[in-house]
Amino acid sequence: MSRTQLSIPVGLLVENVLTSGATKENMIEWLQRRDFSRLLPLVKEPAMDFDERLQTAADIGDDWEMAIHQGYEFKFLHINALKRLLDFRFDRKVDRDYVQDDLSLKHVHLTEHEIELLQSLIGRQWIVHVEETEAAEEGRTDTGSSSRIPVLIQLKFP
Repeated sequence: MSRTQLSIPVGLLVENVLTSGATKENMIEWLQRRDFSRLLPLVKEPAMDFDERLQTAADIGDDWEMAIHQGYEFKFLHINALKRLLDFRFDRKVDRDYVQDDLSLKHVHLTEHEIELLQSLIGRQWIVHVEETEAAEEGRTDTGSSSRIPVLIQLKFP
């Protein structure tokens, strides 16, 4: 079975809604009813136009409900959307938590689980490499599941 694929606007809507911490059922119900009053105080980016993004999903056939239930991957993702994804999903910001070098992001510190999750979201277009540094080696030898490993994120086909 293939993963649900989402456009950037709909994928970032899903990511923003996931930051609410509400149950999947509640998120879906509120979005279906277009009743955003309970979501807006909970999400990371309340200024996002939920109604417009839901209309985009309907217009192009993006299944945001399935994405919330079972996960998804981006159809396409430009560098700025990738940075927003890192902020929504992992609370990582450019110049605070990592460095942008042209079309690559360096020194993004993620756990092994986060690396796998990120690769599943962006893997059609981007690749996540473990950076071969002393810190990366230390991260691998640390048996704690929460240890962070520095990674480089770059386009598969530059």
